[in-house]
This record gives sequence, C-alpha cells and structure tokens, in this order.
Amino acid sequence: MASPPQNIIKKDGTWTVDGRPRETVTLLSHQQPPNIHGKSLITLLVTLPPNAATPPHTHGGAAVQALITQGASRDQMNDGPAVVRGPGESFYEAPGCHHVLGENASEGETKFFAVFVVDDAYLEREGLGGLVVLDAEVEEKGLEEGG
Repeated sequence: MASPPQNIIKKDGTWTVDGRPRETVTLLSHQQPPNIHGKSLITLLVTLPPNAATPPHTHGGAAVQALITQGASRDQMNDGPAVVRGPGESFYEAPGCHHVLGENASEGETKFFAVFVVDDAYLEREGLGGLVVLDAEVEEKGLEEGG
C-alpha cells in the first residue's frame, strides 16, 4: 500500500514535509564490537516535536532497530501499511529499507532510541550524517550532477 503523496520542500535550507518541524538527533554511543568485525553499533536518541515529520529516506545500508519511549510514531516501510507505535513498541528497518513515512502521531513530543548496525567503511566515507539519506537530497544531487 503506497503512502499518500507528500509535499517535500526545502525550508531554510532543510528538507521538510510541508514545512513541518523536523526531528532532532542525539548521538548516545558509538561502539565497534569485536564480535562483528568491520561494523559499528550506533545508538541515537531521536526526538520529534509535535507535528514533526521526516522526509522519505534510507539508512546507508544500515540495519536499524527503534524503540519508542515517549509519545507515538507513525511509520511506513517500503510498500507496507503505515503503523502507529507507542511506548515500549519497536520497529526494524532491514538494510536497504525505504522509510517512506515517519511522523509524530501524538499531541506532545515523541522520542525513540534508534540502534544502527553499519559498515565501518561506510561511516569512514560518509560520516554519521550519512546514516539518514533523504530521497530529496539524492534527487537534488543527481540534478546538480546533470543526472
């Protein structure tokens, strides 16, 4: 089931869904466990203010496990249905997953932990900012490069 079309616009230099607020992200930890050689384990705290939404994106080949700790999040992965999850509920994004809808589904702030397992080589090349690859940024870069 496809998500309804979203109006992705650049507001003050930041890609947004209809000019809505965006998430804030706090790095909590970055580990390189010896039992998963060549991989990093990264934990982020993601905070969505009221009415916030994240434009469609992927995660640079990372696997992501998220756990909602406050509020509610409405998410849609690939062509699946949109699902609302609250505190104590989790979702998983496999490598290559397309997160087509992500928004705060509560009146107040929503928070969740996102744990990434990502190739060290990717992190060295793209940095932590490469963990969220917005569709709009990829499209814009392609246009700039004449693609």
